[in-house]
Amino acid sequence: MRVRELAACLLLAALCVSQTASAEATAPDASAAPASPPLPLSLSLGDSKLDAEAVRRAVELELKRPVALTKTDPNSVHAADGAAQSLSVVVRADHTVTVSYHAANGVTRTRAIGLPQDPKRGPEVIALLSGNLSRDEAAELLAGLAARANTPTNDGAAPPAEPAAEAPKKAEPPAPALATKPAIIARKTRTQRATDDLLRAPYPVLDLTLWHPIGLVPSSQRYVINGELGLVWSHVGALEGVGLNLMLLRTERDVHGWSYATVYNRTGGDVYGVTGAGLVAQYRDLQGCAISGIANVGRDSRACAIAGISNRARDGRGVQVAGIVNIAGKYQGVQLSGITNIADEIAGVQIGVVNVAGNVRGLQLGVVNVAKRVDGASLGLVSIAGNGRVQPVLWASTFMPLHAAAKFTVGSFYTQLGGGYQPSNHTYTYELGLGLHLPIGRFFIEPGVHYSEQRNTTRPFTNQLNEHVHYRVAAGWDLRAISPFVGAAVRQRFAHSASAPDSSVVTVEGFAGLAFF
Repeated sequence: MRVRELAACLLLAALCVSQTASAEATAPDASAAPASPPLPLSLSLGDSKLDAEAVRRAVELELKRPVALTKTDPNSVHAADGAAQSLSVVVRADHTVTVSYHAANGVTRTRAIGLPQDPKRGPEVIALLSGNLSRDEAAELLAGLAARANTPTNDGAAPPAEPAAEAPKKAEPPAPALATKPAIIARKTRTQRATDDLLRAPYPVLDLTLWHPIGLVPSSQRYVINGELGLVWSHVGALEGVGLNLMLLRTERDVHGWSYATVYNRTGGDVYGVTGAGLVAQYRDLQGCAISGIANVGRDSRACAIAGISNRARDGRGVQVAGIVNIAGKYQGVQLSGITNIADEIAGVQIGVVNVAGNVRGLQLGVVNVAKRVDGASLGLVSIAGNGRVQPVLWASTFMPLHAAAKFTVGSFYTQLGGGYQPSNHTYTYELGLGLHLPIGRFFIEPGVHYSEQRNTTRPFTNQLNEHVHYRVAAGWDLRAISPFVGAAVRQRFAHSASAPDSSVVTVEGFAGLAFF
């Protein structure tokens, strides 16, 4: 586009230079001519970033006569006063400009050209085109004056200057109907390039495709399609409506609506609506919902992505649901998977068997949680964070004299996984605990709930079993290298096998121990 714009500007400049030189060679002395009245200039700049005053100054400098902005329609001015001259400039949505020069003899000249991408160069191009149109008329007028000046009169004086009659010219014919040549699509997305525009018809375009390009619209990849139904492979430019293919569907640009393919659905631009595939759906950005049997792959997801196996997004906001794994860069919302969630940063919730993240602002809930930093909570059997703490713990209780565990503290929560042993009656326990870690200076308080199962070592594979819940409160002193603590608990037995030794349903126990590092 930039090469084509530069060529157009050079052509206009060359025309203006040649016409100006001809006009200066034949024009009478400018000092003897009366001052020109301001030329009315009507501007319709649309959504462009052009400055109206900058355009007016550029045109005034090019025409070398006063130019005044007016809101009056130039066609009405010309109709009311046959001698009036005016100029109108219309900037269109496809980044082209149309300039119309209404001459004094009633002729209207109209030309169009593409505008540069740089808005600062726009006034210059408009001024060159305006000068080219106005000098077309001036060249013919000066040629007539020169012819009359070469014819002597009886008194030897040159006849008074009269404007040469100019044959009426027809205005340029309108552009072909859109039915034969659709207009360039006005809306452009981030994936479109300036030299690669799609075509839009004035009527809904419906396409039936067997195998692209075998279909109702052979060049469907160049069009905005409103309805696409394909059997094997469909290839469309953009979709504004519904697209369906029993095998493969490819959309070059955006999808506004709904698209689905039973095998593979690829959108080169953004999706505003619903997309999906029986196997894999791929897109740039998603603002809606993607549902696929195996995987959804995109750059940015801002809604919901549901896949049987995997969702992958560079950034996202909303909900990711996958049978196996969710992968994202920066994500805001919920990652829910059957096995693994992975994110560089997450502001929200990760729920899965294994949760891995860089920075977490919210909650990790799983069996294993790993993060560089957690501002919130990380709950699981194993929770490891860069700003957290992992400690081996040894303690004794009135219930069982020997206990050992690994304690994971992240933020205001801790989880604990360990076991105990009672040599006198050959019993052992495996234990799991969850609670709050509330620091007060170097001191801390830890209310929590622990679960334990008690079995006998002499018959480890029998059903001999006691299950207990421990409602406990611990208090300790953090000395960095070690943290001594003491506490009390209410132990409740809620399951008891017939082969296990009898025990009290509710008992009170005390405990004390050390946490290291």
